[in-house]
Amino acid sequence: MGCVVCPSCGTAKTRLAARQSVADRLLGCVTVYPFRCQLCAQRFRSFLGCLAESPRRNFDRVAVDFPVWFKSLGSSPHALGCEGVLQDLSIRGCRIRCDHPVIPGTRLELEFQHSNCSFPITVDEAIVRSSSCGALGLRFVRLHPQDQRRLRGILDIWMTESTRA
Repeated sequence: MGCVVCPSCGTAKTRLAARQSVADRLLGCVTVYPFRCQLCAQRFRSFLGCLAESPRRNFDRVAVDFPVWFKSLGSSPHALGCEGVLQDLSIRGCRIRCDHPVIPGTRLELEFQHSNCSFPITVDEAIVRSSSCGALGLRFVRLHPQDQRRLRGILDIWMTESTRA
């Protein structure tokens, strides 16, 4: 299978996306499938040339091991936060290993640092999608544009350029 390039940012770090509409399903008969760019999150269609199954996820996760600090959104500025380890990272979310239980649906703000010589990346708002066995699954809701660019830079370096069906 050849590389599919994002028409928005030009990267080959794209992934087959879930089919959402009737048009997606009909075009799948002629092997035109929806794709999602892993860096800019652009969704587009492209000819694949072979049959493919609809994936469960739109974004690949990169295995990382970054220290992370988080606290409940809306808590007082003097409230103590929690620490953990950011393990999986994508352009739209992450998984955090921590000892602090958090209820799904809770909104958090978090900071993580990918190296000792870098400034922390701040996620202004993330929602807890899952919480089990000392791990939290988060979906990013709001980031500053400069932190979004820095996150793309990290993923660009750590992610391989291969399209998986």
